[in-house]
Amino acid sequence: MPLNFRPNLEKIVELLLYLAHKRPDADKYQAVKFLYLADREHLARYGRPITNEAYFALWYGPVASNALNLLNNDRWVFAQAKLESLPFEVEPGKTKSGHDTTFIRKPLRAVNLDLFSRSDLQIFDEVLSKHGDASFDDLFKLTHNHFAYKNAWTTRKRGDRAEMFYEEMIDDEKKRSELVEDLSSISERL
Repeated sequence: MPLNFRPNLEKIVELLLYLAHKRPDADKYQAVKFLYLADREHLARYGRPITNEAYFALWYGPVASNALNLLNNDRWVFAQAKLESLPFEVEPGKTKSGHDTTFIRKPLRAVNLDLFSRSDLQIFDEVLSKHGDASFDDLFKLTHNHFAYKNAWTTRKRGDRAEMFYEEMIDDEKKRSELVEDLSSISERL
């Protein structure tokens, strides 16, 4: 039985705001990868993701779909998150390779740290420390080698995206099996 977490939009927004405080020049591609890497690592270490984000495999790698939709100014996701606007400035621009993107800029308020456990922010800080300056190509190569991405992309039915599964983000098969057994019946309520 798969792990079906319900995305926590409030935590997704606050983690993007946290990113604006820590690295106000990140682009949307980096942001969605940082969330993925942090959720994946937190799940492997502590048995739960940070944001419960819905991830999809696209040709350029795993994508935190709600975070991307927020950064793309998707009004439906704004309504679901009960937002009028993002709590940080965004700016359209071009990547170093010339692709259109959106940059996360200046935070407009403090982060609601009460939403996060100490381990949530510890893991996210580790991801930023390790990958914060990674280029598109670096993040592309890194995430394309993850089993969860490869499996979703190669088994997609049709189209240009495929759902990714949290249980496939855990590399250790024994740990994966134990976690699925422990969490599968309650993951939708987390």
